[in-house]
Amino acid sequence: MKWRILLFYTVFVIAAGSVAIINGNGGKNNTDTAPVTKAESVEASPEALPAVNDETALCAIDVRCPDCNIILLSVDSLRADHVGAYGYKRDTTPYFDALAKKGALFENYFSTSFLTPVSEMSVHTGMYPTAHKTTNFDTVLPEDITTLAQYFKQKGYTTSALLSSPEFEVNPALRESFSRGFERYTYLEQEEVVRASPTSEQIKVEADVFSGKKFFWWVGIGGVHWPYGAQGPNVFADEAYSGIFQNKSLEWGAFQNIYEGVRYPEQIPVGDADIQYVIDQYDNGVRAFDEFLKEFIGELRKKDLLEQTIIIIQSEHGEGLHEHGYFAHYDILDTQTHVPFLILFPGFDKECRITSFAGSVDVFPTITDVLGYAPLGQFQGASLAPIIRGSEKDGARQEVFLERSPLWEEIFSVSSILRQRGIEAENERHSDRGIRTPRWKYIQRTSSAAMERINWWQAMTGRKMNFPKEELYDLVDDPGETKNVIDQYPNEASELAQKLRARFDAISSAFSEDAEIQPTIQPYF
Repeated sequence: MKWRILLFYTVFVIAAGSVAIINGNGGKNNTDTAPVTKAESVEASPEALPAVNDETALCAIDVRCPDCNIILLSVDSLRADHVGAYGYKRDTTPYFDALAKKGALFENYFSTSFLTPVSEMSVHTGMYPTAHKTTNFDTVLPEDITTLAQYFKQKGYTTSALLSSPEFEVNPALRESFSRGFERYTYLEQEEVVRASPTSEQIKVEADVFSGKKFFWWVGIGGVHWPYGAQGPNVFADEAYSGIFQNKSLEWGAFQNIYEGVRYPEQIPVGDADIQYVIDQYDNGVRAFDEFLKEFIGELRKKDLLEQTIIIIQSEHGEGLHEHGYFAHYDILDTQTHVPFLILFPGFDKECRITSFAGSVDVFPTITDVLGYAPLGQFQGASLAPIIRGSEKDGARQEVFLERSPLWEEIFSVSSILRQRGIEAENERHSDRGIRTPRWKYIQRTSSAAMERINWWQAMTGRKMNFPKEELYDLVDDPGETKNVIDQYPNEASELAQKLRARFDAISSAFSEDAEIQPTIQPYF
């Protein structure tokens, strides 16, 4: 059981900060809790900070916080449209929603990829996957790239990681890459409930390390990831459900042969009630994470660790819930890359909803900016602090870049099953790329020819499928990304392709070192 479910994972980042707003009753005033004071006040000057444009400033505060602590809480597989603050009608995230009214919420934030270690490394380096090279479970981060933990250690911070997502522990290449710079790197061993969130006692033990010290704390939480609904009580699922998923663990083993409403090879229909049951259990996992978040912040408050601390909340990728025929994180469509991102600053106590586009590569640059440090030369993203300050107009950033690297079929556990069917995919290394704007999603499928040989769904169903080299989706008319309109809008596609090519040509030329491959990796199911 211990390693059985460890396959795909999402990460959701929360950097915990000094927040007078975060109290144990969902954001309401708590007379038993002393107010949290703002971290060191820094007066803005024309030399230090661009002037605020009052007409465009949504937040309009100086968010610089020298010597602030950072807590980065990474949550696996949380998609934005299943969070109340992003418009979801179900009450899945009451505590997160309360926090969102007291911080900077980015409405158009996208993970760089669909897979946990790939997009999480973009958060930890400020670089795209093509540059940081951590593009599978067996790739090692090149030595000349600085991670968040290494950066903070150099600055004199105590660095610690507390992880319930097993991918960061059981794969040697990923453990070597992500553990760099951490003085403490703790994986929570779990025998019965895999990916279980840390308990109050475990939080207390780790938090005691930080007493009287500046700290960077990365907390990796896997509970939203499959098996769906394994964390916490049932809130949303029908207790009377008796379909094909009854009494099943809702993980990859239950989903791998399901495509477009049919379970293969038996040709068993997967009906609306079955799909809804999976969604309900996924939402149970989201609600369980929200309960953990409330408990986590509560324990930090008891330890007086919220003062002079910044909180960043970001999910590393989303999850496909049969919108495109499968249950998985498989591609760079919005269901799997549009994720929540919230920053809480000391003394920041008003709602600030930001529409500018942002992504995983912008997190590290934002952190260095608010701490008052110069950006690193390796950064390929940009600080988001100017938007929050009001010195940059919200909405000015209108695009993000995405990478589908690796292909799902190239991941060890998936390729092993394909090999049993006579399909060799393990040594393949492809990367589809995309650009997302307010209206368009353009994807360049460099994997098109390979997919004709190794595509998972084609192998499972026995159906011959079409794999276009380019895809274009009009997100105004087709927000679900179901109709490829590349032929109807050739000029728009050409313009987006040029932008995509220019961006990745620049990335590839700047960082050319190959990644080390460590082939010994753990099966995830």
